[in-house]
Amino acid sequence: MANITAALAPAMGYGGNPGRRMYMVQNEIDLTANSINPNGDTVQALTLPAGHLVVAAGFEVVASATMNTGTDATAALGFTGGDTDEFVTAFDIDGASDGAYAPQVAITGMTVSASDDTIDLLLAGSGASFSAGKLRVYAMLMDVSNTGTSKQANEVDRDYLA
Repeated sequence: MANITAALAPAMGYGGNPGRRMYMVQNEIDLTANSINPNGDTVQALTLPAGHLVVAAGFEVVASATMNTGTDATAALGFTGGDTDEFVTAFDIDGASDGAYAPQVAITGMTVSASDDTIDLLLAGSGASFSAGKLRVYAMLMDVSNTGTSKQANEVDRDYLA
């Protein structure tokens, strides 16, 4: 099936304290956009930069999914090529009410990205297309990459300007 990348949103933290903090990223996926097929398409929902720990991830049904035929649409959340249901296992997105959150799978260990990756929705169902539906995918991330060891003052321009 197709691998939809048009809905991909970058992971972006916030400024302020230079110390490492956990931050949330989110992206709303319109299931009627980009010709998403409910029968096996993978939607790349969030970018995951290298060296980031996924503390939690999940999705909310913003608007219940409706397919052109059938009533069996489900979505899983995880990594394509890895654990496709790392965070959510086959949640019924056309039977869920608006505002429902998919139950998260208990994370069994630390999920740290060794390289840039994406957190993906894997869709399943018997319909040919969606006629309605929106999902908000979210993740709590923390940068755990190496901060470096050299913090000497000779690394800043002000020392060369004096």
